Amino acid sequence: MPLLWVSIAFLIGLILAELLAWPVIVWPILLTIWSIFTFFEIRFLAKRTRWHKIRLMLPVPLGVLLLFCALGGWRGYYSFHPVFTTHDLAWYNDAGEFKITGWVSAPPDHRQGLARYQISVIELEDPSNPDWVHAAIKVKGVAQLQLYSSADWQYGDLLQLYGHPRTPRSDGDFNYREYLASMHIYTVIGQPTSVQKVGDGYGNPIKAGLDRARQKIKSVLFQIYPQPEAGLMAGILLGMDEDIPPSLSQAYKDTGVSHIIAISGFNMVILAGLFMWIFTRFMSPYWSALVSALVLITYAQLVDGSASVMRAMIMAIVASGGHLIGRRQEGLNALAFTAALMCAVNPLLIKDISFQLSFSATFGLVVFSRPIQDNLVNWFGRWFSEKWSERLSKPIAEYLFFTLAAQFATLPVIIHHFRRFSISSLLANPLVLPLQPAVLISGAVTAAAGLIHPILGKVCLLFSWPVVKYTNEIVKVLAKIKGGVLSIHPSISIWVLVVWGLFLVLFALRQQLSKILKSSTLLWGSFLLLCGCFTVWSIYAHQPDGKLHLHFQRNGEEVTFFLRSPQGLVWLIDPHGDTNELATGLEKELSPWDFKVDTALLTESKFASSLNLLKDDLPVNQVLLAPTAYRSENGLSFDANMHVKKLNTADKIEIEPGLTLSLIGDDPFHTGILLCYKEEYFLIPNGLDYAAISTQFADRLDGMTGLILVPADVSYIPPRVWRQLNSQIIVWADVSLSPFEEAIDLQGREGLHLISDGSNTWQAR
Repeated sequence: MPLLWVSIAFLIGLILAELLAWPVIVWPILLTIWSIFTFFEIRFLAKRTRWHKIRLMLPVPLGVLLLFCALGGWRGYYSFHPVFTTHDLAWYNDAGEFKITGWVSAPPDHRQGLARYQISVIELEDPSNPDWVHAAIKVKGVAQLQLYSSADWQYGDLLQLYGHPRTPRSDGDFNYREYLASMHIYTVIGQPTSVQKVGDGYGNPIKAGLDRARQKIKSVLFQIYPQPEAGLMAGILLGMDEDIPPSLSQAYKDTGVSHIIAISGFNMVILAGLFMWIFTRFMSPYWSALVSALVLITYAQLVDGSASVMRAMIMAIVASGGHLIGRRQEGLNALAFTAALMCAVNPLLIKDISFQLSFSATFGLVVFSRPIQDNLVNWFGRWFSEKWSERLSKPIAEYLFFTLAAQFATLPVIIHHFRRFSISSLLANPLVLPLQPAVLISGAVTAAAGLIHPILGKVCLLFSWPVVKYTNEIVKVLAKIKGGVLSIHPSISIWVLVVWGLFLVLFALRQQLSKILKSSTLLWGSFLLLCGCFTVWSIYAHQPDGKLHLHFQRNGEEVTFFLRSPQGLVWLIDPHGDTNELATGLEKELSPWDFKVDTALLTESKFASSLNLLKDDLPVNQVLLAPTAYRSENGLSFDANMHVKKLNTADKIEIEPGLTLSLIGDDPFHTGILLCYKEEYFLIPNGLDYAAISTQFADRLDGMTGLILVPADVSYIPPRVWRQLNSQIIVWADVSLSPFEEAIDLQGREGLHLISDGSNTWQAR
C-alpha cells in the first residue's frame, strides 16, 4: 500500500511541473525542505501524541509524500521545458536550410502517399554560411522526415538530405508537438530539397533483424489474406495499420473499437493469457509467468519496440501478474508503480493520449473486475449452485461487463481529448471483442503456417478468414448508425474529466479514505457537493456579460473572425482554415447549454464549403450572403436546416439593440464590414479599396476604434494611408509579418480576444 501512495505523489509532482511552470530552482529547494521535514517527522514528531494521531490517518508519512511529489516535479521540469544547445538538432529549428546526415532509427510509416521516417541526426552543415563550408558540426537529436516519395529506406540506412528543420505544430485538437516530444522528437523536416542513401548498417543489428522479420511476416499476410482483411491482420499482429483503407479505419474509430487494430494492452493480455496457458502445461505458474513475460518482451521488440508498445507490454504483464496473485489491491499497487516508473524514465508519457487510455483501461479492470465478478456470482447464486454460478458468471463478466468497465474508466480521457463519445461502442465492443482472441490466435497460426509454406497458410485461412471478415462487417454496419457519435462541449469535457476521474479514484480508494475521514457518508457527500459546484460554474461561466467580444482565431495559416454579442448571440464571419480547429475555438466560447452559431456571414462564395463542413460539429441557424458571395457563384448549396438570406450593398443589420453591422462598398470582388457598438466602431476592409470606404463613411472614419487588416488591404494601399484613420487599435489578422509596428498581430499566438463595453475597448488577458 505505501508503494501506491508514493507513486501517486510522484505522478502529482509531474503534473504540477507542467501546470505551474515554476523556475527550475524551486524544485531542488522543495526537495531539500521536504527531506529535512521528513527527517524531523520520523525522528522527533513521531513521538508526539498529537502528531502520532495525525500520522495514523495517513498511509505514508506526510514528509515522504511531499518528498516524492517534489522529486516528480524536479524530474518532470527538464522534460516539459527542455533546454537546447548548439549541439542539439532542435537548436536549428526554423533557421533555414541545412545539409543533414542521419540514419533511420525506426521502421518507416507509409500511409496515404506520405512516408514518415525517424532520423537520428549525426551532423549538420549550413551550405549558405561561409564559416560552415566543409565544416559540419556534430549534433544529437531525432527528426521526423516527411516526404511524398516511393523510396523505401529501412532501419539502419544512412541518409543525407537538404531540408528545413522546423518546430512541430501544436494547434488543433491533436497536439502533434507533444505527441512527438513523448518520443523525444522536437524537429520535423517536411519534403526536403533532396535526399539520398549514402550507407547502411547503423543501429542495433538485433533490431534490424527483427525489422526484417516483421516485413517478411507482413508480406506473408498479404499473400494469404485478401484486402482489407490483410491490412487488419497486419495491424492486429504487427502494429502496421497503414494499409487499412481510410474509410474502414474511420469506421473503427466511430464505433470505438480502433484499439483492436493496434498493439494495445488488450492484445497483449490475450497473448499473455495464451502463453500462460501453454507454459503452465510444462512448468509451475510462476515460472510460466516469467517465461511468458520474456516472450512478450521479444514480441514487443518484433512489432516495433516504441514507447506505446512497451507500455502495452508492461500493462499486460502487470495485469497478468495481478490475476496470478488474485488480489485486486496489489494489482492497483503494481499499476500505480508501473505508471510512476515509466513516467520517471520518460515524463512526457503522462501527457500521451495512448498512455492515458491504456492506464485508465487497466485501472478500470483492476478496480471493477472483482466487484463485478462477485456480484454476478451472488446474483446467479439465487437460482444455481456455487459451481454453476461461477461457470455462468465468468464468460459474461469477461466478455461484457469487463469490457464495459474498461470503457467506463477510459470515458473521461476520450471525452476530454476528442470531445466525442461513441454510443455505437456500447454495442460494438460486446459484439467484436469476444472473437478477438480467435482473430489474434488464428491470425498468428496462419502467419506461422504461411512462413513454412504458402499452401499451409491458405489451409489455415479457411479457419481464420471468417472471424476477421465478421469483425470488419460488424464495424461497417455499426458505423452507419445515425447519431452513433456524440459531440461533447469543451467545458463539459473538462467537467467530465475532473468529476469522473475523481469518482474512479474515490471508488478505488474508498476503504482507505473512509478510514481517514471516519465516514463513507462524508466521502461521497463531498463528491456530490463538488459535482454541484462544477455544474453551477459551467452554467455561470458562459452567461452573457453585457459586453461585445471580438475573437480572432488562428487556424494553421488562416485567421477566422467571430463575435459574441452582449446578449450572447454568436456571429461567424468568413469561416476558413481547418474546420476542426475552427470548431474547437468556437466551442470554447459557446455555452454548453446553447451550443450553436446564430448567424454566419459570407463575403465570398469560397467560404461556403468550410461552413458546410463546420455544421457537422455544431449547428448554424442562419447564413447571410453578401453580394460578392452569390454574384460570382450561383451553385451555392447549404444544409436544409440553415436559413439562407441574400443581402444587398450597403445593408445595415441590427444584431441587437445598440449593435449593428453594415456592408461597405460596391466592389464586385470585395465587401467591407463596419461593426458599430454604441460609441465604438470597428472596420474590416476585407480587401476593399480605401476610396470606396472613405466615400461611404467619410463622417465616421476619423477616430475609428478598431481597424482589422489583412495582407489584401496593404497590397495596393500603403500603411500610411490606413494610419490616417487614427484607429485606437490596429489588428493584423494574419500570421505573416505585420507592416504596422503598432499593430496587435497573431504571430506567435493562437488567437486574439478584444472586449468592448461600448465606450472603451481592451485586449483580454
